[in-house]
Amino acid sequence: MRLRHSFICAAALASLALAGCSGSNLVPNTASGGGSDSKGGGQPIPSFTQFTDIPMPSNSSLDMDRSIIFGASDAWHGRLVMNSGGTPAQMYDFYEREMPNFGWSKVTVVRADISVMVYDRESRVATIKLQGGSFAGSTVDITVSPKG
Repeated sequence: MRLRHSFICAAALASLALAGCSGSNLVPNTASGGGSDSKGGGQPIPSFTQFTDIPMPSNSSLDMDRSIIFGASDAWHGRLVMNSGGTPAQMYDFYEREMPNFGWSKVTVVRADISVMVYDRESRVATIKLQGGSFAGSTVDITVSPKG
């Protein structure tokens, strides 16, 4: 059973890695990404353009080791972890401003050293956890799951 679970998780992560390597700059979902920037080894930068229902700040990078996504487009579920150049306060303001633009309704928020924001949309719930990064910036942890 554990081997099967590990295999499923590995396959999901591999699918996410392949889907995320579109070569686009990291941009908010409301704008179309352009360019073909790459990391030092010529590998494409993971793109957030496949997440059409959640706003993504332009100064963020996907933490592939801590993210796991199932599904696609507006029907994905899972955990998306990003490292952002913005402060936790800037990320809080960004998500508070942008989530309604993507059809999400605020359920509850707690603004503190580690802020938690909960939104719902149709049959899904999004929980956004914001905290300071190790050296600078912040960590954005978004979990999307079915309601109920």
